[in-house]
This record gives sequence, C-alpha cells and structure tokens, in this order.
Amino acid sequence: MPPVSAQVTTAAPRTAPRRGRRLFAVVTFAIGLVPATAVAKAVGPTQAACPGPTYSVVSGDSWSRIASRQKVSMTALMNANGATTATVIHPGQTLCLPVTNSSPATTTPTTPTAPTPTTPTPTTPATTTTAPAIASTVAIDIFPVQGPCSYVDTFGAPRSGGRSHEGVDIIAKAGQYVYAVKDGVLTKKYVDAPGSLSGNGWRLTIADGTYFFYAHLSTFASGLSVGSAVKAGQIIGLVGMTGDAPIPHTHFEVHPGGGASVNPTPIVKAVDGCKNTAVPPQPGGTPPPAAPTTTTAPTTPTTPPTSTTVPPPTTTTTTAPPFAHRRVVPDTTDPSRPRRIATTG
Repeated sequence: MPPVSAQVTTAAPRTAPRRGRRLFAVVTFAIGLVPATAVAKAVGPTQAACPGPTYSVVSGDSWSRIASRQKVSMTALMNANGATTATVIHPGQTLCLPVTNSSPATTTPTTPTAPTPTTPTPTTPATTTTAPAIASTVAIDIFPVQGPCSYVDTFGAPRSGGRSHEGVDIIAKAGQYVYAVKDGVLTKKYVDAPGSLSGNGWRLTIADGTYFFYAHLSTFASGLSVGSAVKAGQIIGLVGMTGDAPIPHTHFEVHPGGGASVNPTPIVKAVDGCKNTAVPPQPGGTPPPAAPTTTTAPTTPTTPPTSTTVPPPTTTTTTAPPFAHRRVVPDTTDPSRPRRIATTG
C-alpha cells in the first residue's frame, strides 16, 4: 500500500477531467434550451439596410417613445427592426422606421433645408347682389330735363293714402324738353285721365332691366310709342303738370334691375344739367321741336329815344320747396300702382 501522499498525488489527476466534463455538459444543456434567435434579439436587431427612413437612438429612448414621436405604431416599428418588446436598444443605435405613404423623414441629424415658399391663392369672397348695391352702379348719361330747372331731395317724403315719394321732382317751365337719360326702349306709356296721379308719362328700360319713370308730361314727342328705341339725349316729351301735379315739373324715378325704386337725387346730381339749356343732337340729325317761347317786351326800332326804357327780360332759377300734389284720388285701373294709368300704345 503506497503512502498517503502518494494516494493524493495519484487522485488529483482524476478530479480535473471530471470537472471539465461537467462544465461542458452544463454549457451544452443551456445552448439546447435557449435558441440562438432569442439570444440575438436580446442583444439587439441586426443592422441590415433599411428600405426607408431611419432613426438614431438617444439616451432615454424606448420602443414606445420612439413610436410615439415618429407617429407610427410600436408593432410596426418593431417589425421593421425584427425586434420584440424584450429587445434592448442603446444610444447611438440606428433603427429602421416603417415605410408608409406618410412616413416622416429620417430623424438622423441632417442639414436643414429651407422650405419652398408658396404663394397663397387669392380667393374672391362671394357677393350678394341687392337692390341698394345695384343702385350704387346706376348712372345716367343725360340729365332728364332741359335747363333752367331746380330740384331738392324729397325721396321717401309722405304722400296721400299712406304712400311715400318714390322719385325726385325736377321743377322747370312748362314746355321745356324732357330727355331720355340713357339708350333704351320705351316699354310703357302712361296717359292722363280723370283721377290719374302720374298723368302723361313714359317708362324707359335699358339692357340690364333697369327702368326710369317720367311723369306729369304735358305731351309726348311725336313718332314715339311703346317699343320705340331711343338714344340718350333724345327728346321724349315736354314738361307739364298733368296728373296731380300742382306746378309744372317732371317726376323722375330710378328702378335698378327692374326692382324697387331708389333715391334718384344723387344719380341726377352726378350729371346736374339744370344750367344747361342747349339741346343735345337728335338721332338722325332731326331738328328738335320748336323751342319753348319766352315772352319779351315789344320794342319799336323807329321810336325816338325817350326817358322811359324797357329793361331786358331776365330768367331766374329758383329752388322750390317741397309741395303737395293737388289730387289724392287713387287710380282704380291699376291697384298695384294707384298713381299711374298706362296704355300700351
């Protein structure tokens, strides 16, 4: 039997190989239990080429935080990187972002580019056409009455029977000319009759439907009837006091677009012709009717001079205050507009 020291010496070599075999068995067993893919995912995704934008991980990032910032789902983000919720990410790591139609650009720091300036497309606000708006665009080419004359703004003034004044009264001497204010067509004729308020009158309509109403004429210009085309400045009648007019004047109305009347005073004032006595050229060179006569004092050229002299005739223009019409009898033949009696001829 060998000594004890020899026994220890001979036993030691047997212990080392046995421990090595045990360690090898443990490692082999562990490798068999944990798949290689799981080990790889725990370390982090492989850096394959990304088909779309990328993201560089910063300190404090997590899968959910990155997905929220990039406005993508966390599932899509992990699928794009072949990762799971157990996959660990670390600062400086580059991740692939999901490729979508509206995917944001890569967040990898790049040199910012200036945005392309765009010119806003001007938009035209919608407009609503109303009678007052149309009235602001109505203009006349010729003053309605030959001068001298006068007028004041009485639009809306009360009239008998609960009516209100719908026009402007242009006061002038009987027999002075009344003109068409624009090119148009005479679409209605009003004839004086017992009980008529407007007396003799015309309705002149232009292309856009706007019409002008004249009343209290003493007579109509010859050759004109309903349907006659007239030119601006053409004589259509003479100043009178037919209907309920207490003094010679022409009642003049403006109806934009054929609608309700508007205040014509600013419209006639824009071309104020009360000082203009000249007659505009008439269509076809037709001379105007005989001008209104003015009574002057007779003189005898052969009479020797005496101490008595006849002063020359003078013409004065006065502005008459608003006046009341003399008749208040309604027109029973036209209930919608009791002030006028119309004829189609």
